[in-house]
Amino acid sequence: MNLIQAILIALLGYLGAKWSISPMGDMGGYWTIGRPLVAGALIGAILGDVQQGVILGCAINALFIGTVNVGGVTANDINFGTFIGIPLAMVAKASVEEACVLAALLGQLGLFIWNFTKIINVTWIRVIDKKLEAGDLDGVANAPIYGQVFHFLLRFIPIFVTCYYGSTLMEGIMTAIPAWLTGIVGILGGMLPLIGFVLIIKTCIKKSIHWLYFVLGFMLLTNFGVNILTVLVVGLVLATIDFNYSKKDGVTNE
Repeated sequence: MNLIQAILIALLGYLGAKWSISPMGDMGGYWTIGRPLVAGALIGAILGDVQQGVILGCAINALFIGTVNVGGVTANDINFGTFIGIPLAMVAKASVEEACVLAALLGQLGLFIWNFTKIINVTWIRVIDKKLEAGDLDGVANAPIYGQVFHFLLRFIPIFVTCYYGSTLMEGIMTAIPAWLTGIVGILGGMLPLIGFVLIIKTCIKKSIHWLYFVLGFMLLTNFGVNILTVLVVGLVLATIDFNYSKKDGVTNE
C-alpha cells in the first residue's frame, strides 16, 4: 500500500467516524461512509479491487449489523474494524472469515481509543465555561474546533500508520500462520456474521411463528437454488399477508 492510498483511507476513516465533521453532514458521513458496505467499496476503489472490497464490506457489515449503541455506551467501534480491517485483509489477501476476525478485534481496540477521545474532549467543556465567564466569545466558538482536531488526530493517525506500515507486517503474519490455525480462524470467522444476523433477527421477530418465514427463505436459497431477489419478493408477499391478516391476534394495523 502506497502513501497516497494510506492517506485516502485514513481520511475516509475520519469522515466516516461518529462526531466527525463531514461535508455531506452526519447522514453522508457516519451513516454512509462509516457503513462497512459503502466503506468496502470505497477502499476497494482506492486499492484497485472494488469487488473484493465490497465482498469484505458485506461480511463485516453482517458482523456488526446487530450492534446497537444505547445512550453513550458504544458496543464496538465499527469505524476502526472497517477502515483498518478491510485494507489489511485486502493487501494480505486474507479470506472473508479472517477479515471478520480481524475486524472484530480491531473494533475492540477502536472502542478503547473512542472512549479515550471522549474522556479527553470533556475537558473542553471546562474551557468553554471559563471563556464564558471571561466574556471571550471567540474562545467559546474555537473550543469545539480544538476537540475536533484531537478527534481527527486519534482517527487519522492510527488508521494511516496501520495501513501504511502494517500492510507488510500483515502479509508476513498471514504467510507465517500455520494451516491448522488458519482453519480454526476461518471457522470462527464464519460464525461472526451469523451472530450479527441472529442479534438483528431476535430484535425483529416478535412471534415464534415468524421463524418459519426465516426457515423458508433459508431453504429456498440453499436447497432449491432460488436467487436472493426472488426470496426477497416472497418475503415481502408473506410479510404483507401477515401484516394485513394479523388482526385476529388482537393487533391493529392502523
